[in-house]
Amino acid sequence: MLIQFESMQNGYRKRFTEHIFYMALVFLLVPGFFFFELCIVLPAVCEEWTVSYFIHYFCATFLLFNILGNLIYGMFTNTSIKGRYLGPPDEQKWTMCPSCECLRPPRAWHCNICNICILKRDHHCTFFACCVGYFNHRYFILFTLYIFLSMLYSFYYNIKFLAQFVTWNHGLVLVKFVFPLASFVVDFCTESLYVFLVVINVVVGAFSGFLFLYHFNNILKGRVTPERKLCEKEHLYNKGWHSNIVEVFGARWYLTWISPFIVSPLPGNGVEWAIEDKYN
Repeated sequence: MLIQFESMQNGYRKRFTEHIFYMALVFLLVPGFFFFELCIVLPAVCEEWTVSYFIHYFCATFLLFNILGNLIYGMFTNTSIKGRYLGPPDEQKWTMCPSCECLRPPRAWHCNICNICILKRDHHCTFFACCVGYFNHRYFILFTLYIFLSMLYSFYYNIKFLAQFVTWNHGLVLVKFVFPLASFVVDFCTESLYVFLVVINVVVGAFSGFLFLYHFNNILKGRVTPERKLCEKEHLYNKGWHSNIVEVFGARWYLTWISPFIVSPLPGNGVEWAIEDKYN
């Protein structure tokens, strides 16, 4: 019992540390990056106080609002079994969780970091510092999408910005792109700093783009990450791409991309799962 209690305490401490670290990272890095783009890059590639200048400002504000909004909603939306009435299980696919010491519905898995079972658990997200499950899946997907779009959007103008002052120098400038951190430390200058930020731009864009495509492909096929290894015949929760999207983004799925504040009720409760056996 003492060992189990200590394990729980360690889990809570780890989760708290993750919350503090990643909240500080995101809430400092994201606005800082947008400050660099709007206050340094934009005036250098676009004439100030023109129509296009204000359009860029509006687009950047929209992207920042959705990144931080979906992050906050994703972090603080409860998608666990805690405080939910599960009802008497009437299906054979309910299983016993040895850690929670209770029956859990289909597609629910236990998270050792959160120390509780998560409804339709997809994975534990380090950026959210909690699990992505039935009720916050939408926010995770849109969070990764808007980071990817922001990185893609800024990359084009970052290249135009760098082209104004970066010198070829017999190809030595390529070393700064290949070893940006070392170049930033050894040869600290404005050029090295800007190259370092652009490399971060590329890395974050590639990573967030991969995450979005990977998880959105799972959504279209009606599965979560733990179910990827199942054969196609066992994907009994695949109801077609439209119903699968509604299952994650809700009835107003076509509006959820505008704002995380838009209410879009989900069709289920994350506990009961109707199965259509298409192979009968």
